Amino acid sequence: MKTIKTFVLSVALVAASSSLFAEDKSAWPESFTVGTGSQGGAYFGYGTAWANIVSEQTGVTGGAEVTGGPMQNMALVHTGDNHFGMTTMGPARESLEGNNAIAPGIQLDNACAMFPMYQTPFSITALTSSGITSISDIPDGAVIV
Repeated sequence: MKTIKTFVLSVALVAASSSLFAEDKSAWPESFTVGTGSQGGAYFGYGTAWANIVSEQTGVTGGAEVTGGPMQNMALVHTGDNHFGMTTMGPARESLEGNNAIAPGIQLDNACAMFPMYQTPFSITALTSSGITSISDIPDGAVIV
């Protein structure tokens, strides 16, 4: 009997807490779009999977859109044509500074970063014949990124 009472009390608490914390979703969009990149590319696969997860978790219909990549995604998010867009730091910075070839001279700053997609390793390579064995051996002004 004690187990049944505990179960009934637990169910009542869950029901009460879910109604207390029910979120008002009236201002949420009915759907969302994630700008990715070329179909079959890494951005498309990643964006499709991310859109599916968000859609399942929120109940909002969403999907990935094939785009021209990071620069176009910044423009699409800035104009509101897409809710989300995948980019990397270089194109994002250029877009924020107004150096996006899709919208030259316009600072595409109506966007914000949500999370890093993945860590990107950075490596430095030098020819053995250069004699460079550490970063401190590189002459000033000799680095091209």
